[in-house]
Amino acid sequence: MRNCSRHTAPGKRFVLLVCCILAVILSIAPGCRRQEPIPIGFLGGLTGRVADLGIAGRDGAILAVEERNRAGGIHGRLLELRIADDAQDELTARAALQKLLDEGVVAVIGPMTSAMALAVQPLADAHRTLLLGPTVSSDELSGRDDYFLRTASTNAQGARLLAEHAAVALGLSRINVLYDLGNRSYCESLYLSFAREFAARGGQVAGVLTYTSGSEINFLELARQATEDAQALFIIANALDTGMFAQQLAKLGRPLPLMTGEWAATGDIIEYGGEAVEGLTFFNTFDPGHASPAYRGFRAAFDRRFNYDGGFAAAHAYDATQLLIRALEQNPHRQHLKETLLNMGSFQGLQTELRLDAFGDAIRPHFPMTIRDGQFQAGDRVQD
Repeated sequence: MRNCSRHTAPGKRFVLLVCCILAVILSIAPGCRRQEPIPIGFLGGLTGRVADLGIAGRDGAILAVEERNRAGGIHGRLLELRIADDAQDELTARAALQKLLDEGVVAVIGPMTSAMALAVQPLADAHRTLLLGPTVSSDELSGRDDYFLRTASTNAQGARLLAEHAAVALGLSRINVLYDLGNRSYCESLYLSFAREFAARGGQVAGVLTYTSGSEINFLELARQATEDAQALFIIANALDTGMFAQQLAKLGRPLPLMTGEWAATGDIIEYGGEAVEGLTFFNTFDPGHASPAYRGFRAAFDRRFNYDGGFAAAHAYDATQLLIRALEQNPHRQHLKETLLNMGSFQGLQTELRLDAFGDAIRPHFPMTIRDGQFQAGDRVQD
């Protein structure tokens, strides 16, 4: 037995050596090496007065990424979402985007407001890195051959529908406008588009008043001035401020018809406006009561994951992230993502189909919306 052991020991050592060499080879072989994740960014206002929009958008993107990773990622590579807060401040937004770029993200979901999109778009262009805005609608960003694309419709689309509704359905001829300079690109372009379309239908914007959200605001006095000699008031602001202005109008005993923009269509407008926002109207690319199985499944999954209703911001950010994922499936390289997205044609979102035009501006249907009994109620969708 001792002689047998002595003769076989070298053979065992040889087998062990071969195994070690094979293990090293396999560990560095491309097919066996652990694949690096694909980093994508999210940029939005997660603090401050517009945080409701940014937080819901972030969570919609998180849900889409988590679902995809549970399904195996993209060609075996998981997605890694890097999150940055722009704080609704231009300098902060540019620094936040630069940090994401330094981390090597292939694309960014966001920003969530028009002002921040305008602030960071030149930086994205300089790095040839795609921004995909879920809720940015400013007309200042329309028709540009740049690296900002969006799944939100433009202000011009919504303004035309709202002006027609005001002139024809409501029979209005004089409307005052109150808008926020803190998100000037969105608010001012929506106001100008609405004024042009309303005038084309025989109406007149009789008075315009501006303020800056977050500064010291006398809501009561602004509401008093904004409603002088008006048949109705068009408030273009975030949800919190819109609700607060509506409350002041109720205190003044001036129950004018109220209209707003899509920016205000979060739960905060009902929370802060209460009964004062009953009857308020606007046009939205999102219906919170939509019956499609895809949306119902999303809403249930979102509630389980985050325990609140993310509304249009979460749904649009989810759609934007899904659109980016589809593009990454076709071509995971940063330098080709823009062309891939522009050549994809139509995309079925949670509720409606959308498509990107040659400049990456989304074309999608709208829903006429009214707040009734503390809920958003949608009419039949309208194709612009």
